[in-house]
Amino acid sequence: MNKILAAGFGLIGLAAIGTAQAAPSLSVQVFEDNVLVGGLSQSTNTGSLSASGATPNFNVSASATGAPLLAEPALLAQTTTVSALDFTGSHTIRIEFTQTGLTSELAGGLFASLASTFTSNFLVNGQLIEDITLTNYVSADNVAFGRDEQIATQTWSDGPTNASPAIVANVELPNQLFSETVVITATFTGGQAGLQASSQIVKVPEPASLALFGTALLGMGLVRRVRRKG
Repeated sequence: MNKILAAGFGLIGLAAIGTAQAAPSLSVQVFEDNVLVGGLSQSTNTGSLSASGATPNFNVSASATGAPLLAEPALLAQTTTVSALDFTGSHTIRIEFTQTGLTSELAGGLFASLASTFTSNFLVNGQLIEDITLTNYVSADNVAFGRDEQIATQTWSDGPTNASPAIVANVELPNQLFSETVVITATFTGGQAGLQASSQIVKVPEPASLALFGTALLGMGLVRRVRRKG
């Protein structure tokens, strides 16, 4: 039994080493009316980033967390706040998060199951926010901000608080590395309005993985019982 547990922990250690070698990178970029606002672009391999600043018509605060702080392939685009300045007319803000260098094996291998969830809050003058759309993508070619395959999307046009159920997608990852991208787009029809939004992508546990985990727990329980009897 001890040998089985040791082998299991060894596999976990190999997975951790593989994650470190992949060196996932997390990045964010912001567009207003399809024009990149370069001062808000950031990248990091620490697993955590935060960007805040102004575009011509918005104040933006955005943050995200990924590997190595979270187990691959989790990507959490945390609460993103957008406040419209005083303007007339219509302007669109788009915030994109991407995580590259993710190891396909840690996402479930060639055929991976990923779950997405979305939330939004129309904080101030929600009637001036035409809609907000959150969309998640994966790229089997490991392209930063790649939109090769859409895995989930959600649009809201009103409501103080909105939340989606987990949306599961099965994706093919034939290459060793892949990327994930979260896109948050909102159109405002006037100033002095604000919203918050968030999105996350996580791996859906496979039945076999759950069974293996349960076996490991059972094994540890048996070891403890043997030690107590000894």
